[in-house]
Amino acid sequence: MSQFDPQERNVSKARLTLRRWFPERQIIVRSGERVRSLKLSSASQVAVFAAGLAVGGWMAFSSAMFVGHEQIISAKNEEVDRVRSAYKGLLAQVSVYKERIAGITDSLERNHAHILSLVDQNLTLDTRLESMERELASTAQERDAIERKSADLAGQIKKLKSEIVTAASVGGDGEVAPPVALASMDASDLVEEMGAVEIRRARASRERDALRQELERLEKDLGQAERGGDIIETDLDSIEVELRRVVLQRDLATAQREAMRKRVDALEKTIAGMERSQIELFTRFTDLAGDKIEEVETALSSTGIDLDALVTKTQKRFGTGGPFVPSVPEGEEADPLKQSMNDAHLKLDRLDVLRRLTSTMPLAEPMKPGYRISSTFGRRSDPINGRAAVHEGLDMVSHYKSPIVAPGPGKVVYAGWRGRYGRLVEIDHGNGLRTRYGHMAKVLVKKGQTVETGTEIGLLGNSGRSTGAHLHYEVLVNGEPHDPMLFIKAGSDVFKG
Repeated sequence: MSQFDPQERNVSKARLTLRRWFPERQIIVRSGERVRSLKLSSASQVAVFAAGLAVGGWMAFSSAMFVGHEQIISAKNEEVDRVRSAYKGLLAQVSVYKERIAGITDSLERNHAHILSLVDQNLTLDTRLESMERELASTAQERDAIERKSADLAGQIKKLKSEIVTAASVGGDGEVAPPVALASMDASDLVEEMGAVEIRRARASRERDALRQELERLEKDLGQAERGGDIIETDLDSIEVELRRVVLQRDLATAQREAMRKRVDALEKTIAGMERSQIELFTRFTDLAGDKIEEVETALSSTGIDLDALVTKTQKRFGTGGPFVPSVPEGEEADPLKQSMNDAHLKLDRLDVLRRLTSTMPLAEPMKPGYRISSTFGRRSDPINGRAAVHEGLDMVSHYKSPIVAPGPGKVVYAGWRGRYGRLVEIDHGNGLRTRYGHMAKVLVKKGQTVETGTEIGLLGNSGRSTGAHLHYEVLVNGEPHDPMLFIKAGSDVFKG
């Protein structure tokens, strides 16, 4: 056809380009003697080409979404493994800290006991020192008294010696009358004078003997006093030596006590630093666990389930436990380290229960990415008779015989034909949660079979009361239907964290 054809003059350049790329074609089909022709206009070819592009794009998009979904799941699994490894590492580090603290605590207790013994020893030495000082003072007083007594005795002895000399001179010839006087006396006077002289001499002899005895006694007392003084001097010397030894022992004990006190202070500072590090570690881990708990609880609560009841059932099913941490009596302050450990354990226990709970709930998608929602949960117009009705599930459209997978672990309680549902599979996930999958083209599981998340349970179809190939997906909580999209959204929020 020429570009100067009058029919082409009013045609736009875009249409001319379209005709050049998609010229009108004719397909001739011959059957025996009969010949048929099929005319393909440019518009028809464009439509077919556009449909091919759409199908190819949709397949590419579905493949990319599938790969991306698998990568997300793989990344989440790796993240879970990293969190578990980090938690195990934290527990190992805490165990090491506990052993170190136990060792330091034992050392502190031994040092404390040693310090107490040093304090007792120091008190004993101080008491002994005071006693010896009192004894020394008493001995010094006794020595002074003995010295005074010795001086008195020496004076008395000297006085007695003088009296003895005087008595000896008095009792001698000096008391007899001179020879001239004796010559002038008569015989009777002479005899009388001689008798008087004898009497005086006898008296003087007695006095002299008494003085000698007193002198001997005083000299004996003086000797005893001198010996006592020597003994006291010896005792004083030994007391002074013992006093010096006690002072040295006291000084040594004081030095040891100060050294031990410094060591205890250093150990207490080390323990305080370790406790601060542990408290910071536990606090940071508790905050992270608390954020994750809040995120999971918010997501699960959005489904309309009784979260506390499910948590209680999960605790009874799997069991709970942990170290006993006694409550703090009223009026006493809690130990910061024990309190932080207790808080971390409580958060981890709660997070572990939630993890176990989410691992049993139907939170994943029952179909691989690429589906679309044709009818949501709630009130709608019936697709067959057009009357108002309640839709108790979610209609998900995809390719015929697309795989349908279990959104969570459970046990198949029904697999077969059920009236308007057509081919139906029902799974019990525990804790009062059940899911239903209707209008299947083929059922791939049997009643009583245990399935895991992602297990293929059937193929998408159009059985039962249906206007086209789709999956009718229901979630029941204690027999009451809930919006499945809320569970899918909750699963997306939980698994993305």
